[in-house]
Amino acid sequence: LYEGTDPTMDSLHIGHCVPFCILRRFQKAGHKVYLLMGGATASVGDPSGKTEMRKLLSKQELANNIAQIKKSLSIFLDFEGENKAEIVNNDDWFKGYDYVDFMREVGVHFNVNKMISNEIYANRLKEGGLTFFEMGYMLLQSYDFLYLHDKYNCKLQIGGNDQWSNIIGGVELIRKVGAEDSFGMTFKLLTNKDG
Repeated sequence: LYEGTDPTMDSLHIGHCVPFCILRRFQKAGHKVYLLMGGATASVGDPSGKTEMRKLLSKQELANNIAQIKKSLSIFLDFEGENKAEIVNNDDWFKGYDYVDFMREVGVHFNVNKMISNEIYANRLKEGGLTFFEMGYMLLQSYDFLYLHDKYNCKLQIGGNDQWSNIIGGVELIRKVGAEDSFGMTFKLLTNKDG
């Protein structure tokens, strides 16, 4: 299984404890755990929960953020033991992926009407718009799941409930290309006492 984190900052906030604690429990139960660092997806920016486009970070800023975040992850996950957790970076598989090839192989499986009916996109459209750049985020995150499914046999993606649409996009993509079943699991976001 895996969980993805976009390295938009050089540290994680308290809400990241929830998925990492869940990954830890899976790891202790003997499951292989991958942590996806979104070096590519952070370059686009997830529109979930945002009213405007995220600040675009340079490749150097992203690399620095990933290095800093990696240092803090050993609190949650075992990177040394027999069933060690592994960190992967989606920039590694998106680097050099031809845009036309990507759209022919992945984009063809996504219906725009269905995408914009998802809450993450519908809210942004109501609040002033959404760039084509941001619309591609779901395709990228969905392909992450397909890639990890094919290369590492990942069957489960976990994430906060704000990621439901993106996770389901990956599950559906895997099924549409005829691969074995895959699953998504979400959990409530950690919020303050006012919700």
